[in-house]
Amino acid sequence: MRPEELLPAEVFQKGYLSGNEYAWRVSEIPSVIDAARASNLLNIGGQLQFHAPGGICECYWIEVDACRAVSDTLPWSERVEFSAFEAQKAYAQLIQTKDLLAEGRNNFDCLLEYERDGGSLEEIMWFVWYVKSHGARDFAD
Repeated sequence: MRPEELLPAEVFQKGYLSGNEYAWRVSEIPSVIDAARASNLLNIGGQLQFHAPGGICECYWIEVDACRAVSDTLPWSERVEFSAFEAQKAYAQLIQTKDLLAEGRNNFDCLLEYERDGGSLEEIMWFVWYVKSHGARDFAD
């Protein structure tokens, strides 16, 4: 079982599996972070993606790394709490300082074409989010 599947159903069902990653709408990430903490899961972080008809445009530079400041020597429960705190703080800062739609438009010509053809970037904009369960080797398990 993937650790994301341990999230409460009402949160998990709002996301979807894209390849080997679970993604949620940008507006849902704060609730995913809270649900992970409540489910005793470590928030790893994630990045912005646009799931265009021709493929995925990954904005790997628009990311949250919630574990960067979390020591793996802390007890699991403290790591869970600290990663959730760091994730919420970093995600809020990201949302306040970056124009996510502009990041897509400015870096992927195919997204400009998609919009010119009547597509909505909001509808194809997702944020991949990784969590880790206690005892898992890494978030890709």
